[in-house]
Amino acid sequence: MATKEINLTAEWVQITDGTQTVQIQVMGGTMWLRDSPTKPSANAKGHSVSSPGWIGVTPPQQMWARSTGGTTSIMVT
Repeated sequence: MATKEINLTAEWVQITDGTQTVQIQVMGGTMWLRDSPTKPSANAKGHSVSSPGWIGVTPPQQMWARSTGGTTSIMVT
């Protein structure tokens, strides 16, 4: 996967589909991170990761992320 920047909001965004190994770096803000085969509900919470946090994701995790408030900038490689 090429490095891409994602600006998270309150909407859940799928980061991995369970087939990729990725590294996620939080550049600014705090995000919720949740492993789920389907999109989590709007009020679901997850693991809290703040800037300058790093986390690795490996198969078979299907990872979703959203900002805990405002906009959170992440880099995914």
